Amino acid sequence: MIKCGETCSNGETLRVGRRRGRGRIRDDVSLFAEIMTWQFQVEVALRDLILSDYAKKNNVNTSALTQSEIRDIILGAEITPPSQQRQQIAEIEKQAKEASQLNAVTTRTVNVHGEELIVTTTSPYEQTAFGSKTDWRVRAISATNLYLRVNHIYVNSDDIKETGYTYIMPKNILKKFICVKEIRCVVMVPQWGSHQHVNLPSALPEHDFLNDLEPLGWLHTQPNELPQLAPQDVTAHSRILENNKQWDGEKCIILTCSFTPGSCSLTSYKLTQAGYEWGRLNKDTGSNPHGYLPTHYEKVQMLLSDRFLGFYMVPENGPWNYNFMGVKHTVGMKYSVKLGSPKEYYHEEHRPTHFLEFSNMEETDIAEGDREDTFA
Repeated sequence: MIKCGETCSNGETLRVGRRRGRGRIRDDVSLFAEIMTWQFQVEVALRDLILSDYAKKNNVNTSALTQSEIRDIILGAEITPPSQQRQQIAEIEKQAKEASQLNAVTTRTVNVHGEELIVTTTSPYEQTAFGSKTDWRVRAISATNLYLRVNHIYVNSDDIKETGYTYIMPKNILKKFICVKEIRCVVMVPQWGSHQHVNLPSALPEHDFLNDLEPLGWLHTQPNELPQLAPQDVTAHSRILENNKQWDGEKCIILTCSFTPGSCSLTSYKLTQAGYEWGRLNKDTGSNPHGYLPTHYEKVQMLLSDRFLGFYMVPENGPWNYNFMGVKHTVGMKYSVKLGSPKEYYHEEHRPTHFLEFSNMEETDIAEGDREDTFA
């Protein structure tokens, strides 16, 4: 039935309808469907069946359901039972109430003058302890005892390949290397990184003292001893061999120096051909990359000797440790080396930004004279 209305001049509303005759067939499209009474009864029965099934599965009463929940249940939407919803709401309200309550915490400390201080804090942000991102202060204090580990050096000789080269390392170089923390000569190139990876410039060191020597590999320090060669070292070594053809894969090794409790452990590895191909194509920098196998490397023999003496070479201009100023380090940077002893890891020249605050404090204490006539 379609109706339309128009207003007559006398204010009455004229309704004109299109009526259907007795013999006329109703159109297929209509605004309202004609539903019989028995059809309503079937719908009500189906609704009750769906609700009773839901109530039985979730152990709830159908009278506790709202109209929106009933609609969602009939349409098949996933909803949480009212009992679980109320429990979750109660837990959230309880957490918010506990967070709003102020807990007083009293801390007793002693300052540098030996005076006892008692501080009471109530807000959470006052109870948090500040710590730097790298926690370098604690590690710097702990590094002062590293020289004691030189007295107990362990060379890992398990499952070594006896048919390959044997590497001999002078003890005087090892003692200084342990103190620096980061085989005749060890060149400290500009670098920054962590115990898992290292960033080195692409250019190799050049000097007259190095002309008669051949590269034998690189050293990597790590806080604990690993049962195998780290996949990050395999990737880094493979790319060094690929970018520098003067490095022979049969002679160049990876020497790991692990700071075990009370001692130091040295282990040397050489890549196999399969390990070189895998590391050259590897893009995954995670701790467990896909395709990494124990057959990608093999251990080689290494000895410590007092009969040989070695020497160090350090960058001529600038420090070797860029860990505290990594923005100044680039892969394409140029550098020259000289004969000398490397400075310790936490030397003042390696972390100049830590002293900027002190210099700014000294500048603020300078008093300037007052000028009465600013145009004089």
